[in-house]
Amino acid sequence: MTLLEGVPDHLLLPLKTWLADYLRGSSEVMGRVALQLHVALDTPDPEQLVETISINDLSHLLDAVDAALHLDKGLWWELDVTGPERAMEAGLAPWIPDFRWPKGSKVAAVERLDDMLADAGSAFEVDWRQRCLRRRVDATVTAAVEQAISMDAGRHLEAAWAATYGRHPDPSKAYDEAVRAVEAAAIPVVLPKSTQDSLGKVLAHLRDAASKWELAIEGRNGGDVAPVREMISLLWKGHVARHPGSPGFRRQRQDEAQMAVHLAATLVHWFTTGAVRRRDNG
Repeated sequence: MTLLEGVPDHLLLPLKTWLADYLRGSSEVMGRVALQLHVALDTPDPEQLVETISINDLSHLLDAVDAALHLDKGLWWELDVTGPERAMEAGLAPWIPDFRWPKGSKVAAVERLDDMLADAGSAFEVDWRQRCLRRRVDATVTAAVEQAISMDAGRHLEAAWAATYGRHPDPSKAYDEAVRAVEAAAIPVVLPKSTQDSLGKVLAHLRDAASKWELAIEGRNGGDVAPVREMISLLWKGHVARHPGSPGFRRQRQDEAQMAVHLAATLVHWFTTGAVRRRDNG
């Protein structure tokens, strides 16, 4: 199914209704959403705010939803208290059919939003980890990235993912964070005595001391690390926004950021799970 950008006609009324109902529960969040979207309110009326937001550009409704999710501290407190961790402690989990969020729960309201966006074929979904909207990505790919995010380099990979697939992408920031994620995963493995080295130093070491390293998949070349060097080289040399003022400097493109974050997720996984490792005689 083709994913739909913006707010298609069949999503307009349900989304406006959801947003007005959600904002009605918190005047503070409503006021901050209005400020962030530069909307002047005559009265604290959520319906008026929603109509004003959508009058010039319907996609601003998604910006308002994104802001409301991010600004509502009560929602995330509720999720932290009654969410997966607490549910698992109680022997339950949200994906078990018998689990129910408390009546009137904000989390339940956001789940309804997520279902609504999915049913409508929206290009966006709820990012429960970053607490905002994000561009919808294939579920298998998302699961692989989330597995990598759970590791030590996750803070940078998580930031790269948000800067790539959030409502307002920042490709250069996404690429920066993707490189930092791989550095955080690779340097402790390849250059464990260093705290200041870069991905370029990792690349140089894997080139100069290639015989000391191997990959989990031996293939025809006995686990030669050439493939991982090529991947690191692609990421490192493609980082053209690294040095402002240099001859080749420019902002990273969105397609570059998308490729970089997925490449970084794979490299982070490999380095943190021992798929790239020293040979027994190395």
